[in-house]
Amino acid sequence: MHPIRTSLPRALLGEAPRYDASSSTLSWVDLLAGHLWIAHVRPDAPLHAWLSEPTLLAELPAPLSCAVRAGGDDDWILAVGGAVVRWSPETGPTVLAELEPDAGRTRLNDGAVDAAGRFWVGSMGVRRPLEPLGRLHVLDGCSPARAGVRLEGLLAANGIAWSPDGTITYVVDSGRRLIHRLRTGAASPLEPAGPPLGVPAGTPDGIVVDGEGCLWVALWDGGSVVRLSPEGGGLARVDLPCSRPTACALIGSRLLVTTAQVTGEEGSGRTYAMDVEAGGPPANRASLLPGPG
Repeated sequence: MHPIRTSLPRALLGEAPRYDASSSTLSWVDLLAGHLWIAHVRPDAPLHAWLSEPTLLAELPAPLSCAVRAGGDDDWILAVGGAVVRWSPETGPTVLAELEPDAGRTRLNDGAVDAAGRFWVGSMGVRRPLEPLGRLHVLDGCSPARAGVRLEGLLAANGIAWSPDGTITYVVDSGRRLIHRLRTGAASPLEPAGPPLGVPAGTPDGIVVDGEGCLWVALWDGGSVVRLSPEGGGLARVDLPCSRPTACALIGSRLLVTTAQVTGEEGSGRTYAMDVEAGGPPANRASLLPGPG
């Protein structure tokens, strides 16, 4: 596994790469710039030519911590500050839910969509040292009337992913340098499915689960991405020419990794890609269902 630098633009803090199979597009955000980007994917092309020239789709207030597709190709669900926002090129932004309204204490962070189309998004404290104010939210139908909290007391909720059969929910707490394994369900809080997973070095950030049920974890300040078994055993490690990988996505059997800029690191803020042995499914789209009332 040899990472190559893609031609995608350098980010201040690249995050939330997502591959949408129906539109054959990759999306990602620059959290600190408030930018949402997309690029078309040519899955069968050589690695150096598989991404089109990127398009800056939206400029929003920072922090823009994640973006997922919803409904049609032009519908997006975004985490902007403490709010979940619906956005399209025609309508612009519409706030759906203020999940973390106290901007001086907390903000939303990474999010993902499960197989049922529900949008899950974590939050974190913004002050240092971090306080256990982070929560794991879920919105069914992206409706505030169907919003709930499934976990509390996190320092910095981050990457969210599911086992291939959907029974295990993985949630990163970057503040504690661990990955929670939780039983997917309606319980609040979600029940542990086993002890949390640790990482060999650095801080776990974004995650993705491959078709074999193993986790790919971006290690902030660890300069690498690691592949872990469902029990946490180390299976592979890919070193990158920068210290702060932030998130990863599987596009078939190719792994894409975003990073954050670091002063003095020429390779930082870039996006990298590599061929891997185990592929993974594309991202799910969020359901946009009318809420009661």
